[in-house]
Amino acid sequence: MTAFLGIDVGATKVAAGMVDVGSGAVLRSTSVPSNPARGGPSLLADCVALAERVAGADQVGIGVCELVDPGGAVRSADSFDWRGLDIAGSFREIAPIRVESDVRAAARAEAIFGAGRTLRSFLYVNAGTGVSSALVLDGLPYIGARGNAVLLGAGPLDVEQVSGGTAVARAAGMSSAAEVNRAARAGDEAALAVLVRAGTALGEAIAFAVNLLDPEAVVLGGSVVLGAAPYRQALEPAIREHLWAEETRGLSVLTCELGDSAGLIGAALAGAGGNGRGV
Repeated sequence: MTAFLGIDVGATKVAAGMVDVGSGAVLRSTSVPSNPARGGPSLLADCVALAERVAGADQVGIGVCELVDPGGAVRSADSFDWRGLDIAGSFREIAPIRVESDVRAAARAEAIFGAGRTLRSFLYVNAGTGVSSALVLDGLPYIGARGNAVLLGAGPLDVEQVSGGTAVARAAGMSSAAEVNRAARAGDEAALAVLVRAGTALGEAIAFAVNLLDPEAVVLGGSVVLGAAPYRQALEPAIREHLWAEETRGLSVLTCELGDSAGLIGAALAGAGGNGRGV
């Protein structure tokens, strides 16, 4: 058994765990709220503390909800700012590290151990606090020339401002997407309408990407997709309605199999480099 430490740094929480990269099993894990408003250095210190708490790593992989270039440098500061920080130096007393985009990490985990393991190509879409994506070809997420091939939520459609968890909560006047979902389940028609609108908008954006890229399937992950049934139920019909080619309309739309652990497992795989199964 070869275990590596994975750290999944999101806008809501930071999770760290030892992962058997031969099987994808999470051996032990822990998490804390990320609270990015405290600043990038404080968040980085939290990651180091979590790594020390889990302990025993020979290599660390870190997945972050920011743009990460092909060399592993963080290039954006949408949720927190790690640009220019000595991330490797912060972990010097623990283990060598590799930094990866969180959505590419999760997509890689699904490609090896989850819903994409039998697929040659798929579009992985994560709808959590924000919206991001990764095209996976023969088990590997496509990075792009600059590391920026993750931005389904941006651009002219700006779907993240409608379909991301933060946008859903804001539209409903509530504190979180989970609260919106609870209200919808209790019969709040306004909350239900927000979830349906958000799911429909994301479905339309995914259809645009599918028309452009023609993947074998779409794999859906993220806390909003996994937690809000009305959102998920609105999303798939919107995808199929906007697919142009008749033969494409039958593509598989799958839910991720690794759930909230996908990012953690994928981060560990990034840390493993060439040592994990299929990497």
